[in-house]
Amino acid sequence: MRDLTLDKFSEELFSKNAVPGGGGATALVGSLAVSLGAMAANLTVGKEKYVEYTSRLEEILIRAEELRLRLLELIDEDAKGFGEVSKAYKLKPKDEEVIEKALVSAATPPLNMMEALKEVIELLDELSDKTSVLVVSDVGVGAKLAGSALSSAYLNVVVNTKLMKDKNTAESIEKKAESLHSYPGKADEIYEKILNRLKVQ
Repeated sequence: MRDLTLDKFSEELFSKNAVPGGGGATALVGSLAVSLGAMAANLTVGKEKYVEYTSRLEEILIRAEELRLRLLELIDEDAKGFGEVSKAYKLKPKDEEVIEKALVSAATPPLNMMEALKEVIELLDELSDKTSVLVVSDVGVGAKLAGSALSSAYLNVVVNTKLMKDKNTAESIEKKAESLHSYPGKADEIYEKILNRLKVQ
Protein backbone atom coordinates (compact mmCIF):
# COMPACT_ATOMS: atom_id res chain seq x y z
CA MET A 1 0.00 0.00 0.00
CA ARG A 2 2.73 2.47 0.91
CA ASP A 3 4.22 2.18 -2.58
CA LEU A 4 1.05 3.34 -4.32
CA THR A 5 1.06 6.75 -5.95
CA LEU A 6 -1.03 9.40 -4.23
CA ASP A 7 -3.55 9.18 -7.04
CA LYS A 8 -3.79 5.38 -6.79
CA PHE A 9 -3.96 5.41 -3.00
CA SER A 10 -6.84 7.88 -3.00
CA GLU A 11 -8.54 5.92 -5.78
CA GLU A 12 -8.33 2.70 -3.73
CA LEU A 13 -9.54 4.55 -0.66
CA PHE A 14 -12.48 5.86 -2.69
CA SER A 15 -13.44 2.41 -3.94
CA LYS A 16 -15.42 -0.38 -2.27
CA ASN A 17 -12.17 -2.17 -1.42
CA ALA A 18 -11.73 -2.56 2.34
CA VAL A 19 -8.06 -1.59 2.28
CA PRO A 20 -6.65 0.93 2.47
CA GLY A 21 -9.21 2.19 4.95
CA GLY A 22 -9.30 4.48 7.94
CA GLY A 23 -6.18 2.95 9.46
CA GLY A 24 -4.06 3.36 6.34
CA ALA A 25 -5.31 6.92 5.85
CA THR A 26 -4.50 7.68 9.47
CA ALA A 27 -0.92 6.45 9.15
CA LEU A 28 -0.44 8.42 5.95
CA VAL A 29 -1.72 11.61 7.58
CA GLY A 30 0.61 10.97 10.52
CA SER A 31 3.60 10.68 8.19
CA LEU A 32 2.61 13.96 6.54
CA ALA A 33 2.32 15.62 9.94
CA VAL A 34 5.86 14.73 10.99
CA SER A 35 7.15 15.61 7.52
CA LEU A 36 5.76 19.13 7.84
CA GLY A 37 7.61 19.56 11.12
CA ALA A 38 10.79 18.26 9.54
CA MET A 39 10.43 20.64 6.61
CA ALA A 40 10.18 23.57 9.02
CA ALA A 41 13.28 22.31 10.85
CA ASN A 42 15.21 21.87 7.61
CA LEU A 43 14.33 25.40 6.52
CA THR A 44 15.40 26.80 9.90
CA VAL A 45 18.78 25.06 10.20
CA GLY A 46 21.46 27.50 9.12
CA LYS A 47 19.44 30.62 9.90
CA GLU A 48 21.55 32.94 12.07
CA LYS A 49 18.62 33.94 14.27
CA TYR A 50 18.06 30.30 15.27
CA VAL A 51 21.66 29.09 15.37
CA GLU A 52 21.41 28.16 19.06
CA TYR A 53 18.90 25.45 18.10
CA THR A 54 20.97 23.88 15.31
CA SER A 55 22.18 20.86 17.24
CA ARG A 56 18.75 20.06 18.64
CA LEU A 57 17.04 20.57 15.28
CA GLU A 58 19.44 18.12 13.69
CA GLU A 59 18.60 15.56 16.39
CA ILE A 60 14.89 16.13 15.83
CA LEU A 61 15.31 15.62 12.10
CA ILE A 62 16.87 12.21 12.65
CA ARG A 63 14.02 11.07 14.89
CA ALA A 64 11.40 12.65 12.61
CA GLU A 65 12.66 10.58 9.69
CA GLU A 66 12.41 7.42 11.78
CA LEU A 67 8.83 8.28 12.72
CA ARG A 68 7.92 9.13 9.12
CA LEU A 69 9.12 5.74 7.94
CA ARG A 70 7.50 3.92 10.87
CA LEU A 71 4.12 5.48 10.11
CA LEU A 72 4.41 4.48 6.47
CA GLU A 73 5.20 0.91 7.54
CA LEU A 74 2.02 0.95 9.60
CA ILE A 75 -0.07 1.46 6.46
CA ASP A 76 0.84 -2.05 5.38
CA GLU A 77 0.68 -3.47 8.90
CA ASP A 78 -2.84 -2.10 9.29
CA ALA A 79 -3.91 -3.65 5.98
CA LYS A 80 -2.46 -6.99 7.06
CA GLY A 81 -4.30 -6.84 10.40
CA PHE A 82 -7.60 -6.15 8.69
CA GLY A 83 -6.94 -9.01 6.29
CA GLU A 84 -6.51 -11.41 9.19
CA VAL A 85 -9.85 -10.37 10.68
CA SER A 86 -11.60 -10.71 7.34
CA LYS A 87 -10.23 -14.23 6.87
CA ALA A 88 -11.03 -15.24 10.46
CA TYR A 89 -14.71 -14.32 10.15
CA LYS A 90 -15.04 -16.30 6.93
CA LEU A 91 -13.85 -19.57 8.47
CA LYS A 92 -16.35 -22.41 8.56
CA PRO A 93 -16.93 -23.63 11.17
CA LYS A 94 -16.49 -20.45 13.21
CA ASP A 95 -13.28 -20.46 15.27
CA GLU A 96 -13.42 -18.00 18.18
CA GLU A 97 -9.74 -18.43 19.02
CA VAL A 98 -8.66 -17.50 15.51
CA ILE A 99 -11.02 -14.51 15.56
CA GLU A 100 -9.61 -13.30 18.88
CA LYS A 101 -6.03 -13.50 17.61
CA ALA A 102 -7.03 -11.65 14.44
CA LEU A 103 -8.71 -8.87 16.41
CA VAL A 104 -5.56 -8.38 18.49
CA SER A 105 -3.56 -8.23 15.25
CA ALA A 106 -5.95 -5.61 13.88
CA ALA A 107 -5.91 -3.49 17.05
CA THR A 108 -2.12 -3.46 17.31
CA PRO A 109 -1.21 -1.27 14.28
CA PRO A 110 -3.51 1.64 15.28
CA LEU A 111 -2.20 1.40 18.84
CA ASN A 112 1.32 1.64 17.45
CA MET A 113 0.18 4.63 15.37
CA MET A 114 -0.99 6.33 18.56
CA GLU A 115 2.38 5.74 20.20
CA ALA A 116 4.24 7.14 17.19
CA LEU A 117 1.90 10.12 16.93
CA LYS A 118 2.35 10.94 20.60
CA GLU A 119 6.04 11.40 19.86
CA VAL A 120 5.28 13.34 16.68
CA ILE A 121 3.17 15.77 18.71
CA GLU A 122 5.94 16.14 21.29
CA LEU A 123 8.45 16.95 18.52
CA LEU A 124 6.07 19.44 16.94
CA ASP A 125 5.63 21.13 20.30
CA GLU A 126 9.38 21.61 20.53
CA LEU A 127 9.58 22.78 16.92
CA SER A 128 6.89 25.39 17.55
CA ASP A 129 9.46 27.36 19.57
CA LYS A 130 12.58 26.55 17.56
CA THR A 131 11.63 27.16 13.94
CA SER A 132 11.51 30.30 11.85
CA VAL A 133 8.31 32.32 11.99
CA LEU A 134 8.29 32.06 8.19
CA VAL A 135 7.60 28.31 8.38
CA VAL A 136 6.13 27.81 11.84
CA SER A 137 2.64 27.69 10.31
CA ASP A 138 3.66 24.35 8.78
CA VAL A 139 4.38 23.08 12.29
CA GLY A 140 0.87 24.18 13.24
CA VAL A 141 -0.63 22.34 10.28
CA GLY A 142 1.39 19.29 11.29
CA ALA A 143 0.03 19.53 14.82
CA LYS A 144 -3.57 19.63 13.58
CA LEU A 145 -2.94 16.65 11.33
CA ALA A 146 -1.17 14.68 14.06
CA GLY A 147 -3.92 15.34 16.59
CA SER A 148 -6.62 14.26 14.15
CA ALA A 149 -4.62 11.18 13.19
CA LEU A 150 -4.17 10.14 16.81
CA SER A 151 -7.90 10.49 17.49
CA SER A 152 -8.59 8.49 14.35
CA ALA A 153 -6.18 5.74 15.37
CA TYR A 154 -8.01 5.50 18.70
CA LEU A 155 -11.26 4.75 16.86
CA ASN A 156 -9.52 1.95 15.01
CA VAL A 157 -8.31 0.44 18.27
CA VAL A 158 -11.75 0.53 19.86
CA VAL A 159 -13.60 -0.89 16.85
CA ASN A 160 -11.55 -4.06 17.30
CA THR A 161 -11.40 -4.32 21.09
CA LYS A 162 -15.19 -4.04 21.37
CA LEU A 163 -15.52 -7.21 19.31
CA MET A 164 -13.19 -9.21 21.57
CA LYS A 165 -14.65 -11.90 23.81
CA ASP A 166 -11.50 -11.87 25.95
CA LYS A 167 -12.28 -8.79 28.03
CA ASN A 168 -8.94 -8.85 29.87
CA THR A 169 -7.04 -8.51 26.61
CA ALA A 170 -9.47 -5.88 25.34
CA GLU A 171 -9.18 -3.82 28.53
CA SER A 172 -5.38 -4.05 28.47
CA ILE A 173 -5.23 -2.72 24.91
CA GLU A 174 -7.84 -0.03 25.61
CA LYS A 175 -5.97 1.11 28.72
CA LYS A 176 -2.83 1.70 26.65
CA ALA A 177 -4.84 3.57 24.03
CA GLU A 178 -6.67 5.70 26.57
CA SER A 179 -3.36 6.76 28.12
CA LEU A 180 -2.49 8.35 24.77
CA HIS A 181 -5.90 9.79 23.99
CA SER A 182 -5.20 13.16 25.63
CA TYR A 183 -2.57 14.08 23.04
CA PRO A 184 -4.96 15.56 20.46
CA GLY A 185 -5.66 18.19 23.13
CA LYS A 186 -1.92 18.85 23.29
CA ALA A 187 -1.87 19.18 19.50
CA ASP A 188 -4.64 21.78 19.71
CA GLU A 189 -2.60 23.72 22.26
CA ILE A 190 0.37 23.74 19.88
CA TYR A 191 -1.85 25.06 17.10
CA GLU A 192 -3.19 27.85 19.31
CA LYS A 193 0.30 28.75 20.51
CA ILE A 194 1.52 29.04 16.92
CA LEU A 195 -1.55 31.02 15.88
CA ASN A 196 -0.93 33.49 18.69
CA ARG A 197 2.75 33.70 17.78
CA LEU A 198 1.81 34.63 14.22
CA LYS A 199 -0.79 37.17 15.28
CA VAL A 200 1.69 39.19 17.34
CA GLN A 201 4.22 39.46 14.53
